[in-house]
Amino acid sequence: MTYAAKIRGSTTKQDLESQKHTLQEWADKNGHTIVFFEEFATSGRKVLEERENMQELLTRCESGEFEGLVVVEISRLGRSIKMIYDIVERLSKAGIKIVLANSNTTLDYNTLEGRALIGGLALAADIEWMLISERNKRGREKIKREGIKVGRRRSEEKISITAILTMRATGLSYRQISNELNCSPPTIMRMLRRYKDGQKSNVTEPNQIDNTSHIKDNGVTLNNKCKEASR
Repeated sequence: MTYAAKIRGSTTKQDLESQKHTLQEWADKNGHTIVFFEEFATSGRKVLEERENMQELLTRCESGEFEGLVVVEISRLGRSIKMIYDIVERLSKAGIKIVLANSNTTLDYNTLEGRALIGGLALAADIEWMLISERNKRGREKIKREGIKVGRRRSEEKISITAILTMRATGLSYRQISNELNCSPPTIMRMLRRYKDGQKSNVTEPNQIDNTSHIKDNGVTLNNKCKEASR
């Protein structure tokens, strides 16, 4: 059988590769062929009409090209209850089976139990997005409250290591921090590496990303693996 395989990430390419690996492993195990539909740097809260890749997937599914759709988890379809329900309902009406690869669960929109499960998973995806959003908001408020200057900086100016450590402590990823400080993720990694080594934090742009393992300072662990902040 041929399945559409939906992957979506809002922060890092590494997350997309992880999803691809999981879905390909599921397909190989079950003897299916899959066609990937990829969305990168796309928030799950974005209105369905503006998600061109998702619209293409739905159109091709409704045309009978695929027997089913497989995703790692339901939040890869969207981050709002209404959007998830709309997508699942539309696919179900087209006779498309929806499979969650992580649990190998098939969602059945046509039964009461199935709808209850979809509702519970959709609610969890919605709540998770709200928690991530609230955590990031608190982090930004803390930075402003403590008077740490963020935003656009000239390349010759120093970037505050205190600002970086504060943001990392609130759970922000390297990419999110670099967006706040208007620099590149490699710059953040380089500064953290120099901080670990006790070097002066006067950063110039590196040509390559440093593969820093982890840094621990005063009980705060800084990992080089960006956390998914699925929007």
